[in-house]
Amino acid sequence: MLHHTYFAGTAALGIFLISLGVMIGLTLRIRRLNAEKDRAVALAQEQQEQQEQLARDVHDLVGHWLWLASIKSELAYRHAEGDARLRRDLSEILQAVQHAAHAARNVSQAYQQLSLQGETTRAEALLSSFGAYCSVRMDVTDLPDDVSATLGTVVRETLTNMLRHSRVTRCAIELTGHGGRLRLTVANDGASRREPASTGSGLGNLGHRVGKLGGTVRVTADGDGWFILIAELPLNFSE
Repeated sequence: MLHHTYFAGTAALGIFLISLGVMIGLTLRIRRLNAEKDRAVALAQEQQEQQEQLARDVHDLVGHWLWLASIKSELAYRHAEGDARLRRDLSEILQAVQHAAHAARNVSQAYQQLSLQGETTRAEALLSSFGAYCSVRMDVTDLPDDVSATLGTVVRETLTNMLRHSRVTRCAIELTGHGGRLRLTVANDGASRREPASTGSGLGNLGHRVGKLGGTVRVTADGDGWFILIAELPLNFSE
């Protein structure tokens, strides 16, 4: 009788241990599957973010150059009387289109080459070709590459919108640092006195870019024809 009871107890213990082993195995398997699922979700999200970033890059780079090409086309027609001027303007159109094609092929590399200094210099030259005056003041220098590229994109996109939507004659670009913040201000006198400042997809893209560095973008029109864009970033950047 005792032998039978001992055998039954041992069998029950064995079944319990086997069941426990199976449960532990299933639990570990479920955890591995959940971890794999989490990694797959994270990878999918990363790929989606990369695709969205690519779309923003294409908008900022290719869109800019194509709009510049159309603007230069209008300028060429205005001065069609002189063949030399026409040839020069058409040459600039060709260069702009070539830049667009190049940016489409090398969008990531092209974005890395953007800089605030380069874009402000180009803005001065381009606005001058339209008979507009552009002043630039930089109180902060030696910016990190990613910050310089982001603020350069802000200037580039704002310049594109400026020439596309307004009749600018004066523009002011200023970079200042105060209160632990960097502030980039781009203002022009070509805003409509009747319509509010535009907040289209281009400005939304800028907000996303600047937001990735912990900053903000806001726009306003003062009622006297001035459109003002302000981008602010933390002044002390962490690696």
